[in-house]
Amino acid sequence: MSKVRVVVIGHGTFATGIEGALHLLVSVPKERSFVNFAEGMSDDQLKTKLQQVIDTNSDPILFFTDLVGGTPYKVAATIAADNPRFAVVAGCNLGSLLESIFDNYTDPNKFAKDLVATSKKGTQVFTLDNLNNVTKNNSSDGI
Repeated sequence: MSKVRVVVIGHGTFATGIEGALHLLVSVPKERSFVNFAEGMSDDQLKTKLQQVIDTNSDPILFFTDLVGGTPYKVAATIAADNPRFAVVAGCNLGSLLESIFDNYTDPNKFAKDLVATSKKGTQVFTLDNLNNVTKNNSSDGI
């Protein structure tokens, strides 16, 4: 089975912002596409852009959207509802998408569940205990 392609979609420059951040951290795989839902763009225009990405090949696709219920999410969900090789996640973060680059998923639904789990693990509240653990265990400059 083919490797799952990721299509990042979001309001404004969310998608290309994520792309830029990823490029600072890793080499972004070719299986990633980034589609902005720009101001003034209609639902149909977004759907057309996504359809162009979908039509490039027949790989399974995971739509990675910014907000549950937002237009990018609704358009992706409408497309995915008719196709079992597509899955949609919303509200995940850069850390989860970064970690996913190092995995080779073939099932978009498993991929979606793992992204959500990784996002939850990576979302934390700062405490002084966290700071002390980081400074004791890590002398590097970070990522």
